[in-house]
Amino acid sequence: MTAVRIFALSDLHVDNLPNRKWVEQLSRQDYREDLLIIAGDVSDDLTMLERIFRQLRERFARLAFVPGNHELWIRQNRFTHSLEKWERVQEVCQQNGVLVKPFKIGEGDSHPVWVVPLFSWYIRPEEGEGSLFLPKPGEDQSLRMWADNYYIRWPFAGNGAEAARYFLRMNETTLKQSYDAPVISFSHFLPRQELMFPPNFDPTEARKRDRYPSFNFSRVAGCIQLERQIRLLGSLVHIYGHQHRNRHRLLEGVHYLSHCLGYPAERENGQIEGIEQGPRLVWDTSRGFAAL
Repeated sequence: MTAVRIFALSDLHVDNLPNRKWVEQLSRQDYREDLLIIAGDVSDDLTMLERIFRQLRERFARLAFVPGNHELWIRQNRFTHSLEKWERVQEVCQQNGVLVKPFKIGEGDSHPVWVVPLFSWYIRPEEGEGSLFLPKPGEDQSLRMWADNYYIRWPFAGNGAEAARYFLRMNETTLKQSYDAPVISFSHFLPRQELMFPPNFDPTEARKRDRYPSFNFSRVAGCIQLERQIRLLGSLVHIYGHQHRNRHRLLEGVHYLSHCLGYPAERENGQIEGIEQGPRLVWDTSRGFAAL
């Protein structure tokens, strides 16, 4: 039996031509037995989303996916609200063999593993309990530059906290399942404040290099309730995206990994590093955790 490797990638943003070319240049031979976890933000354009799924299916044996905020954008009034758009995204996944439910790989190998998608959204500080918010001097509290303010529409009376609860409830069946091997979970949004910063973070030095001093990412980073679900699952590894920073942190027994393609300008100015070799290897069913 051939061992299966699991790779991680997020924030492909293939509406940018250099990112589409990056995907197209991935090897058609190196990953033929392998799985790619995609932690959201491929494209808000469903035609483009399907095109990229097909291209990646030509390179990887399997794909697993959760939506990011971009997949739920509505820009051409084709959908009444963002949950209707999410239903259509799920149809695109099903039609292209993209997995959005838990599954086990490596049965019979020495290191089988469960791969578990977790759906999520973010909670802003004014929206109630669970926000990852941390104050930032000089921030624009209105987040006028945040595109979700203009392209996300919810069908319920309420706010992002209600959206977060909606997606967290989608995970409840997943949490009740029994897992007889290590768990790799993944989400688009962040589950912990610490993940927003590298180890030995120096806020004074960070402010000197801050390209967007009025933008406070922590207002839209994720929610604490997602972390609680990760702990209920007993995840050994959790993969996330959204922030466009590539990191590996071990916190209270869980390896948190982000490996984002991000925007071309972010790669050019050094904000995103380590993407040159392609998706990040996370697990090998012949030897286990492989991301050290």
